[in-house]
Amino acid sequence: MFMKKILFFSLTILACSNVFSQNKNNGINTAIKTLKYDKDFKNAEISFFVQDVNTGKIISSLNPDLSIAPASTQKLITTATAIEILGNTYKFKTRLEYTGKIDKNTGILEGNIIIKGGGDPTLGSKYFSQTEISKLLENWARAIYKAGIKYVNGKIIADASFYDYQTVPPKWTWEDMGNYFGAGPNGLTIHDNLYSLFFNTSSVKGGETKIVKIEPDIAGLNITNNVKSDAIHSDLSYIFGAPYTYERIIEGRLPLNKKNYEVKGSLPDPALFAAQSLKKVLKKNGITSGKATTFRINPDLKKTDTLQHKLLYTNYSPELKEIIKCTNFKSINLFAEHLYKQAQLKLAGFDKKKTDKDFIKHFWQKKGMNTGGMFIFDGSGLTRYNGITAKQLVFILRYMKTKSKYADDFYTSIALIGKEGTVKNLCKNTSAVNNMRAKSGSLRNVRTYAGYVTSKSGKLLAFAIITNNFNCSSSVARKKIEKVLISLAEFNL
Repeated sequence: MFMKKILFFSLTILACSNVFSQNKNNGINTAIKTLKYDKDFKNAEISFFVQDVNTGKIISSLNPDLSIAPASTQKLITTATAIEILGNTYKFKTRLEYTGKIDKNTGILEGNIIIKGGGDPTLGSKYFSQTEISKLLENWARAIYKAGIKYVNGKIIADASFYDYQTVPPKWTWEDMGNYFGAGPNGLTIHDNLYSLFFNTSSVKGGETKIVKIEPDIAGLNITNNVKSDAIHSDLSYIFGAPYTYERIIEGRLPLNKKNYEVKGSLPDPALFAAQSLKKVLKKNGITSGKATTFRINPDLKKTDTLQHKLLYTNYSPELKEIIKCTNFKSINLFAEHLYKQAQLKLAGFDKKKTDKDFIKHFWQKKGMNTGGMFIFDGSGLTRYNGITAKQLVFILRYMKTKSKYADDFYTSIALIGKEGTVKNLCKNTSAVNNMRAKSGSLRNVRTYAGYVTSKSGKLLAFAIITNNFNCSSSVARKKIEKVLISLAEFNL
């Protein structure tokens, strides 16, 4: 009986140490304990870990080794891995080429124009002034004209074979992949792989909505509109449709009494859209061409493509440090997926047959991370199948700040709370503003934050808090987690 009591006492102490590993009653421990016992988090999973960046001292923790869905804080892992593997000045490359011969007298090209993708997520992107799509297409048309081509007696062919053709992560849900945030990567991504629907909504709750225009125009796109008007303040509609298919169904609700209300969807076939867009701009500039197509649609063209390719123009992306900053500030899923695939390919020597789906796990394992419980199925964090611990996120944050030669680029790619990016409205008018950099993450019943904070005591702390399956709305959960974040900035020991 005595031994049983000792065993019970020992197990109780172990369980408590698992929950709150730091005995000192600091404000951080109080804040995380309050969150743990909050009624809305009664059924929730919480993984929390805070560590002094320079000394490695553990400041506070709660279930630090619990592996749960990280949502978009996954992007910190992806961007850190990408910059370590590819380098901060890495640029993606897209080539505009032609085959055959140009008749100098007539300007007729007896051959094809080929757009050869290199996995650039910023090609024709709105996020950088130098990559905007109208500039891109005009540059391509100008290069073709300067080569003396006035008529293409062949096809405009988009080559997206740099990546596999089925590039959408298999663990993404049907609810996600037709929408703007579910735009999958492509060997020839263009225009952020997006299109926009513009709605006029009714003044009556439950009233019909009407799609008044689609931009840009997408040949063959057929949309079944089941969206209703409702007394809400944001977009609660979802577009359903698989990659490479042109049938789309849009369900859900939009706010009442709106004109030209924008809803964004993912392009069915970005590579084909690129070829069609080039054909249009060539025609506008007086250059006639044949059919716009892709090697995926016409694989026989790829098999017979034995002529030498001659370069017309090369597009270079912004440097990787700029791309990762945009990725983390704006939480762009598409960019993260490209970085994930490009880093994986680089490790494999750009041989798709040698790629390793667990490359991130193996990469950080070699750096000394305990990767137990690490499950990574995409680069953006959109799938609920991902599993990461708070301690693993903090390991990467500490490594990047203390050991990486790209420390400054990575650090400044994380937005200042209360000031910028997806955290600009967080912790307003508190000591966290100007002292904390954080990446946020949000899925249904998931709220996560990870980053750095300079505490009142002058210590630079790395932190991660991952919460899954709370019983309140995401906005209410955010307000409650904010108190934990503020306690990090207030830490004064």
